[in-house]
Amino acid sequence: MRFDPKQQRKLETERRRGWIVYLLYAARPKPLDFASLMNLLDARNFPLSCRRLSEELDFLRSAGLLRVFPVGADNALDEVAQAKLIERYYDSDGELNDDYCAKITTRGTNFQDDHFNETGVMRVN
Repeated sequence: MRFDPKQQRKLETERRRGWIVYLLYAARPKPLDFASLMNLLDARNFPLSCRRLSEELDFLRSAGLLRVFPVGADNALDEVAQAKLIERYYDSDGELNDDYCAKITTRGTNFQDDHFNETGVMRVN
């Protein structure tokens, strides 16, 4: 079976998102800082720029599979604050890798435990 380039990009994106969820699932209950997440993805042959990581995190955040926050935060951020954090990271060109974290949500855990499927994300194990 042969895929066209557009289909291949779609599958690669879905698999990359699945790896992000899986890595956060494996790290739970602790969060992963963005630098560690990028290094773990790179080790699995999914190197990402800060901009690309931002795009994937924003997609997964909007799907409710993860939350993002500054390292050392004491309070949960609302949806708008999380979106702004990802936007700042997108514009930082990697300077904020160690300043921000991501953590899987209960919905993300349920996804990884195969309780439901999410469009745009491929479950990996």
